[in-house]
Amino acid sequence: MVIARMSRLMDQQFVDTSGRWLVVDPVFIEILKDEDSRLLNSDFGGSGLQNGLVINNLHGFRVYVSNNLPKIGTGPGTTGTANQNSNYGVIVAGHEAAVATAQQITKTESYRDPDSFADIVRGMHLYGRKILRPEAIVTAKYNAA
Repeated sequence: MVIARMSRLMDQQFVDTSGRWLVVDPVFIEILKDEDSRLLNSDFGGSGLQNGLVINNLHGFRVYVSNNLPKIGTGPGTTGTANQNSNYGVIVAGHEAAVATAQQITKTESYRDPDSFADIVRGMHLYGRKILRPEAIVTAKYNAA
């Protein structure tokens, strides 16, 4: 239901349907892998984990799993009551055109290594990122308890 709602919010912002992605944490993917779920069962077309990609099309999203998502408190997999405000996880959805990264090597220099018969090359690597379309990124907080 959360994923369908995130898709609807992106539809209302006129975000293109191709190129959408969703990143979930291991606790959320465990909920999707529930024994009654047919999303990740190989008998129903699920292919398993491939370089972080878990599901290729779920409500129009490519679903990835990552341990690097933010969490508040001790995270979503803690015991306690539902809808509590102290422990929850965050999942993130977006579009390929929502963010951009850039990088370049601006300066390089080479010099002789004083300890061996070799040259050393060093350079300055610049990089950055920016959110180009904030309307194309959606987050959701959840608690599995």
